[in-house]
Amino acid sequence: MPRVTKPPVKAACLPCRTSKTRCDGQHPCSSCSGRNRECSYRPSRRGGPRRGARYEEAQRRPTAGNSLSSSISDVPDELDPFLDNMIGLVSPFAGIHNLDLSPDSLSTVDGAHQFWGQLTPHDDSSYESAPMQDVGPPVIRAYQSEAEIANAYYIYIHPYLPLLPPPAVQQQEDHPTVIRPFGESSQADKSHMPYWPTSSLSLALSAMLVLIPTAEDTFPMAETNLATRRSYAQLFAQAALAAVETETDDLSPGLSPNVPGIESSRALNGLHPQVPAQLGPVLALVVLSIYEYCQRGNVSRMRARVNQAITTAMDISIHRLDSTTTDYSEAQRRAWWMTIWVTYLSSSLHLSPPIVSMHDPRITTPYPKFDVYLEVFNTLSIVFQSPTDCYKPWPIMMKAQEALFESNKMVQNIESVDKTAVLSDFGTRIRKLDSDFVSLVGEADRHVMTTFDEGPEASVARTMWMISRMLIHAARTRLHRFRAFMDIPLFLDNYCDLAAINSEDFPHQPAPKWLTDREVSFPFTEQESSIICLKSSLVVTTIYRNLPYANPLGSVTSSRSRTYPKTIPYFACSAMQSCYGLLMLLHRLRACLATDRLANCYHLLNNPTPASEIADAERLSEELRHGVEILDRSLKSDVIFEGVGGMGREIEGAYLAAFPNSSGI
Repeated sequence: MPRVTKPPVKAACLPCRTSKTRCDGQHPCSSCSGRNRECSYRPSRRGGPRRGARYEEAQRRPTAGNSLSSSISDVPDELDPFLDNMIGLVSPFAGIHNLDLSPDSLSTVDGAHQFWGQLTPHDDSSYESAPMQDVGPPVIRAYQSEAEIANAYYIYIHPYLPLLPPPAVQQQEDHPTVIRPFGESSQADKSHMPYWPTSSLSLALSAMLVLIPTAEDTFPMAETNLATRRSYAQLFAQAALAAVETETDDLSPGLSPNVPGIESSRALNGLHPQVPAQLGPVLALVVLSIYEYCQRGNVSRMRARVNQAITTAMDISIHRLDSTTTDYSEAQRRAWWMTIWVTYLSSSLHLSPPIVSMHDPRITTPYPKFDVYLEVFNTLSIVFQSPTDCYKPWPIMMKAQEALFESNKMVQNIESVDKTAVLSDFGTRIRKLDSDFVSLVGEADRHVMTTFDEGPEASVARTMWMISRMLIHAARTRLHRFRAFMDIPLFLDNYCDLAAINSEDFPHQPAPKWLTDREVSFPFTEQESSIICLKSSLVVTTIYRNLPYANPLGSVTSSRSRTYPKTIPYFACSAMQSCYGLLMLLHRLRACLATDRLANCYHLLNNPTPASEIADAERLSEELRHGVEILDRSLKSDVIFEGVGGMGREIEGAYLAAFPNSSGI
């Protein structure tokens, strides 16, 4: 059970600091009074902004647990700014921002635009704040045909959400029509659009695409520009949902894609000739599910949309296809398995079981396949795989989502257990689950030894394999995070199931029951779990660094065109989990350095010795810092999606708290 300690006082007297004695901050302090010595203080050199009552209350929380708490209790006064800034510099707009709970919050907060001016990535003036008169009228992107919408889908969405088969025509450079809405109101108006999409899927895709700023938008994060894009995205999304209802009513009940006649049914008009129209509402609901999470920040509505997609898909029986090849088989397989993929994602975020398990015996539909060939390198030879091995990323994609869900379910079960429950098997179950994750990591890491040919979906296959690896490591971090860090709050708001500073229990938030109950024995030590979190978090940062920007023709893109967006950030919680682990380890390492107790951190270092420990600690500190920088840059490139955009603000605030002399990332 961790030792609960009081946080260090804001200023220690000079005699206590000299003798490294704990000071209670009184004048005279109890230590000096007991020793009959003069008690004197020197003025604080910290400075900084004044904080309100909530900040002052936050400072009274227990600062840490486990080995961190035992070392931080004696941290010298010089380290206090880091601890203070952990709370003082995080953003009040942080976390998953649910636009449906507070639809006007972003438009009415005067400080939002000013705050965004503080989040300036390298070489990107588009984040810089500007006087409102310099922002100019808002502009949005629009397209003039289904073919243009499909081309934009393959550029911006398909690499991270491969819903459709490979493009049927050669990709073209993206040339959206720039629209400057009339009037001063940001309210969306259908009449402003040069073309209105004709299907629920093209409407749903337009809801995502209109969020992407154009090159003519010099200040895309200005509030007026944000509000305009937000308004048009919601207009498209609502129209897509209405179209889904109409198109679903037109579906023939019980019609199987394998029965005669389905091959002759019309394809989605203009989007893809090999996608039957029956799949339109299913795919639209999947896109709307991602939209509700990434843009609206509404996890419950995300789950409702994808559950409706599952129901609709099963109504047309695309879950029970066989291996018979038809013109539409690849499209049907992708529609089914991408729906399952997003279903498990929503279950992990919502902490609820999926409506249909991927192991349901009713499912007979084979996995889809990426149209690529694999080359596997080993130490002896190069093995050229057969075309039948081209679909290999799909099984690992599904296993990764299942791993993340199982990890969340395990932690949820442990946290909710009653003291009177039988807990003896939890240790065995946790070790078995971790062993499964280790095996899955080994399977997923084979991607590193694999190269893909330059087929039409080579980059898509690589990206989805990278995301799968990321989710597996996030699942393992999720399982070990509480054991390693006692769930000490680091960020202001509660999201990604991370403890929040801004909660009813704070600052007296109890430790998780499964850590305090003596009947429960977690089968890993704090040191073992810390090492696991360190290694997995660093793998996630490496993956984030290598995730591709939109680049349809394989050409070298300009720095401006690489700004928005980098990804479709439905996996942003992996970054938050990793950032939390890296910053908590940095906190622990600094505490060990400040108290001259580096031996307590030897398990984090690489074969340290008393002669090399400081250099080893400095190297690890830089590695941790660099990892946080990578995650911050990646998330800030996706801030156009407002639902998860607060994660970038949280990381930026935590980074500035850890490195207060830094000018930002």
